[in-house]
Amino acid sequence: MAISWPLVVSLLLSISSLATSASNSDSVHEAFVQCLLDNSHPSHPISEAIFTPQSPSYATVLQSYIRNLRFNETYTPKPFLILTALHQSHIQAAIICAKKGNIQMKIRSGGHDYDGLSYVATVPFFVLDMFNLRSIDIDMETETVWVQSGAILGELYYRISELSKTHGFPAGVCPTVGVGGHFTGGGYGNMMRKYGLTVDNIVDAYFIDVNGRIHDRKSMGEDLFWAIRGGGAASFGVVLAYKIKLVHVPEIVTVFRVEKTLEDNATDIVDQWQHVASKLPKELFVRLVIDVVNSSTRTGGSTVRVSFISLFLGDSKTLVSIMNENLPLLGLSQSDCTETSWIRSVLFWTNIAIDSPTDVLLNRTPSLSYLKRKSDYVKQPIPKTALEGIWEKMIELQPAQMIFNPYGGRMAEIASTATPFPHRAGNLWKIQYLANWNQGGAETAQRYIGLTRKLHRYMTPFVSKNPREAFLNYRDIDLGVNHNDRGSYLEGRVYGIKYFKVLDHFLLCLPIHSNTSNPITNSIYVPNNSSFQYLYELRANNLRIISSSTISKPLAIVTARHASHVQAAVICAKIHSIQLRIRSGGHDYEGLSYKSDIPFVILDMFNLRSIKINITSETAWVQAGATTGELYYKIAEKSKVHGFPSGVCTTLGIGGHFTGGGYGNMIRKYGLSIDNVIDACLIDVNGTIHNRKSMGEDVFWAIRGGGGTSFGVILSWKIKLVHVPRKVTVFKVQRTLDQGATDIAYSWQRIAPKLPKHLFIRLQPEPITIGNGNKTIRVSFIGQFLGRSRKLMNLMNEEFPDLGLQQNDCIEMSWVESTLFWAGFTNGTSIDVLLNRVVKNKVFFKTKSDYYKNVIPKQGLVMLWEMLMDIGNIFVQLNPHGGRMDEISETETAVHQRGGYLFKVQYTVYWSESDGGIGAAKRYVEMSRRLYSAMAQYASSDPREAFLNYRDLDIGCNKSNDTDFGVAEVYGTKYFNNNFMRLARVKAMVDPENFFKNEQSIPPLPSSH
Repeated sequence: MAISWPLVVSLLLSISSLATSASNSDSVHEAFVQCLLDNSHPSHPISEAIFTPQSPSYATVLQSYIRNLRFNETYTPKPFLILTALHQSHIQAAIICAKKGNIQMKIRSGGHDYDGLSYVATVPFFVLDMFNLRSIDIDMETETVWVQSGAILGELYYRISELSKTHGFPAGVCPTVGVGGHFTGGGYGNMMRKYGLTVDNIVDAYFIDVNGRIHDRKSMGEDLFWAIRGGGAASFGVVLAYKIKLVHVPEIVTVFRVEKTLEDNATDIVDQWQHVASKLPKELFVRLVIDVVNSSTRTGGSTVRVSFISLFLGDSKTLVSIMNENLPLLGLSQSDCTETSWIRSVLFWTNIAIDSPTDVLLNRTPSLSYLKRKSDYVKQPIPKTALEGIWEKMIELQPAQMIFNPYGGRMAEIASTATPFPHRAGNLWKIQYLANWNQGGAETAQRYIGLTRKLHRYMTPFVSKNPREAFLNYRDIDLGVNHNDRGSYLEGRVYGIKYFKVLDHFLLCLPIHSNTSNPITNSIYVPNNSSFQYLYELRANNLRIISSSTISKPLAIVTARHASHVQAAVICAKIHSIQLRIRSGGHDYEGLSYKSDIPFVILDMFNLRSIKINITSETAWVQAGATTGELYYKIAEKSKVHGFPSGVCTTLGIGGHFTGGGYGNMIRKYGLSIDNVIDACLIDVNGTIHNRKSMGEDVFWAIRGGGGTSFGVILSWKIKLVHVPRKVTVFKVQRTLDQGATDIAYSWQRIAPKLPKHLFIRLQPEPITIGNGNKTIRVSFIGQFLGRSRKLMNLMNEEFPDLGLQQNDCIEMSWVESTLFWAGFTNGTSIDVLLNRVVKNKVFFKTKSDYYKNVIPKQGLVMLWEMLMDIGNIFVQLNPHGGRMDEISETETAVHQRGGYLFKVQYTVYWSESDGGIGAAKRYVEMSRRLYSAMAQYASSDPREAFLNYRDLDIGCNKSNDTDFGVAEVYGTKYFNNNFMRLARVKAMVDPENFFKNEQSIPPLPSSH
C-alpha cells in the first residue's frame, strides 16, 4: 500500500510539530504539568515520569540519550520538561496536553538522530522520552516478537539469543540504538541482503494518534501502517511497540575484517568489490569502511585504508570459496575468518571482543562524540580513475571517512513502494559520510562539518541525481528544514524528495508543462486518493497481475484530458527519471501498462476518446482512449454500409489494440487495423506533437504493429473506413468428437485460409462434460460472411461441405449488430451496449500465441484435445489467415506474419477465486506452458513466432529498468521476425536514450550493429 509524499509532508508539518508558538511563561508550563496530571490514570501515576529543569535528575535524563555532543552545548536549547513515559497512558496524556496547550512535543525513542531532532527545537518544547517502555515479548511458536519502542537493539538481540540459537533479526549493528527510532526510518543492518530492512519484517504495531487513541494495524489502516515503516513515525504519531517477524540464522556464521591500504592494491580491490558486492549470494554482506591513516611509504605521510568487514550466514570454507571466485583480489584466506554464533557476530560488528559475555549487549549507554553524518546512494560503478581522485580528496580533507554498504539481494526484490523507504532495485550501495571529533565549540564544529560537506560535494558526479537521494535514518539538516512552520510544505518537500524520492517533484512539474487553460491537477491521482485504486484496476483486466502481492503500484496515475497533459507527463517523467507506463486499453495480457519493478507513473489515455467521422472522405480520427465498441457505434450512427476491421472485444482500447496490429473478423477481406491507418498524432520523447509528415515514414511504419509505446505516445489515429454490405451473415456451428469434430477441424485448416476473402471462420475448441460425466471436446465454428445467407450456403456447400452448415444456423443482420454477436451478446441486444467501456467478470489468466504454416495432423489434434480436457479451464482460438493477408508484404508494416501462414492460435488458461485465485497461479501458468511446449512440433519455428497484441513474457523479457539488446532480440524476433532490426534502427533514431521502455519494448540498435 502506498501514500503520496504531499500527504506525508502535510502530516509531518501538522502532527510532529503539534505546536510552535507556546509561551515561555511559567504559567503555561504549570498548566501543562497540571494537564498531564489530570489526564493520567491513578493506577499509573505520571508524576514520577516528569522532569523539569528544577528536578535533580533533569540533566542526567536529558543527556542519557544524546548521541551527538554537538547538541549538548551550553547554548543548545533545552526542553522545559522531559516526560519519561512509564505507561501508554502517559503518552496519551502528553499528546492531549500538547495539542491543548499548543506546545511542541519531541519524541525520543533512541534512533541515530544524528542532528538531534528528537531533543532540540528553536521554540519552547518538551521531550517525550520512550526509554522506559522497553518490554520484549517473544513467541517462538509464531516466530514473532512484540518489542516496545524504548528497547535497544542489543536488548532485542540478547533476548532472542536466550531462547534460540537459530533465530535473529535484521536490524542495525549499533546495539545501543533504540528500536523505535531505528525502525521508523527503515532500519539497516548486515542481514539486509538476505532479509531486507527491519521495516520489511514488521507485521503489526501499536500506534497512538494525534487524538491519543491507540491503534493496531487493523484499526490504523494499511496506509498509516505503510507510512510508519520507513516514513519517520514521529511525523504521524507515537509508535508504542512493533510486532516483528524473526528470521532464521544458522548456528554457525562467519565474520572477517581485512584491511588494505593503497600500497596493498586497495583501489583495484574496491573497483572489483563495486562490481560484485550487490550480486553476491544474499547470505553474504561485505561492508567497506574507508578512512585515512599514516603511511610509512607514501609521500606526504598519509594513505587510504579500506577495511572489508563481512558477515556470512554460513561456514568459513564456503565463504572463502565464494570470495575467491567473486572477489579474488582481496585474497581472503581461512585464517582471516572467524566462525561464531550469530549473537557473537553482533559483538564483532560492535568492535567488542567476540568472546565477551553477551550480556554486554544490555548496556544502554551509547558512545559519545561530536559528529556529523551525511548519506548518498550509488547506482553506477565509479570509474577507477575517479576512485583514485576520491582517495586524494579524502587525504586532503582528513579525518572525513566513508562507509560503503552494499545493496542487491533481497533489497532488489522488494518494490520501492512496498514501504516509504524507496531505495531498492537499481542501487549498488549506500554511502555514509562520517566525521568525529572530541573538542566542543561552534568553531570546531563548523570546521569538521565543512570537511564532511566538501567530501559530500566532491562525490556529486558519482551518486544518484534528480534527486540526490539520502537515507532517513541518517537525518541530515543540510538537506533542508521546515523551520518549525507547520504550513511550510514547500520547505518540507526539499528534503522529502531526497529521503522518499521523486514523486513530489514530478507532480509539481506537471502544471508547469501543461496547458493552463486545461488544468492537469484534476487529472492526477496518487495512492491516498479515494479513486486511485478504482482507476488503477479499471483498465487492468488480468487478476493474475493485479492480485499479486509482489506487484508495485504506480506512484501516480495521470488521466490525461488534453494533449498538453500527455506532453507534460512525458516531459516531467523524463526530467525526473520516472518510468512512464502508457495505458491505452489494449489486451495487455501481461500488465506491462500498469506494473513495473521500479518507480513508475501510469499515463492513462482513457479520457482521450473523441471520434470524428467524415463519411465524405470515408475516414475517421480516433483518439487512443476510445474503445472499439465506441468506434463501431459511431460509424453505425453515420452509415449502414461502412465499418472498420478491428477486434471483436468491444471494450478494447484503440491505442493499445492498433499499435500491436489489430486483428479482427474482416482480416481476410481488409487486413489488420494497421493496414487501414493512414495518419497518426504522436508525442515524442521531447513532448513534441507529430503527424505522419513530421514524424517521417520510418516512425509511421514502426508505430503500426511495432508497439507504439516504444517510440512515443499515440494521441490519435486517422483510419480509412471500409465498405460492408447492409446485411452480413453470422453463424455458430458446434460439433463434438462423436459428431466428427476432429475430421472437420482437420479439414478447416486447409480450407479456411483459402476461402473467399469475405468469409471468415474461426475454430474454437473447448472441453465440456457430457451427460455421463465424461469429458469430450466441442468445437465451435464461428463465421462471418459479408453477404446474404443464401450466397453463404452455396459457398459453404461447395467449399466446406463437411461442416454441414444449415440455413437455420445462419443469422442475417447489419454489420454493427454482428459486432454484438461476436462479443457474445444475445441477438436483439441494443447496440448501445457498445458504449460500455468496462470489462466485467474479470478472471485470472495466462495467454500464449502461435502461428502455423502447416496443417496440424490428426494425431496432433487428438493430443491437443486430450490436453484441453486435462486442463479444463482453457480457451483456445484458431483464426485463419489468407485472403488480403497474403497480398500485403511482410515489410509493409512492422507485423511480419502475412503470406504463408495458415492461421494464428491463442491459448488462454483461466481460473477464478473458487479455483484457488492468485494462490493457484503457478499451477495454471505451468499448464499453459506445458500445452505450449507440446504444440511446438507443429507451430512455426526458427523463430517460433508470436502475436504482439497477445504479449507473453515467457518468450523473453528484460528488467523494468533496462532493455538489453541481446535479450530484446530474442523476443523481438519472435514478434517481428526480420522487421525487428528495422524497428531497433527507428528506435535509435527517435529515442536513443531509451526513455520509452517496458519489459518487452524495442531497444535502440547499438552502434556496433
